[in-house]
Amino acid sequence: MLAGCSASSPGTSVSSARAEENVSQACAAASAYAAALTNFKQTLKPGVTVGQIDSARDEVAKTYDDLIKASQDVAKDEVDAVKAAENEFDRAVKAVPDDATLTQAVGSLRDEAAKVQAAVSDLRTAAKC
Repeated sequence: MLAGCSASSPGTSVSSARAEENVSQACAAASAYAAALTNFKQTLKPGVTVGQIDSARDEVAKTYDDLIKASQDVAKDEVDAVKAAENEFDRAVKAVPDDATLTQAVGSLRDEAAKVQAAVSDLRTAAKC
């Protein structure tokens, strides 16, 4: 009987260690993504160019991809909420015409970025970061 118990323990500890590693990776990815979103919002100042917005958006997209890969098995519902918010954010950025007065777009882009940040905060809470 003891042999049976100890045979299952290593599997459990490996599984537990893997789960902790998944959470750790998800938390690190969530932090990087949150930082990219903050940087994006800070880019939205008077005189910002479409190119600067696109560059900041590219960093958000890269960290988003990393976040989704790292957190898929950690907090599925929250990941889905981040995906939905990210899609809206992406649409808002892409909707800014190249010749737009960016002053007009800045407010809505900040609002969309804030919605994504809220979803990431929920993800971090669910993952116990």
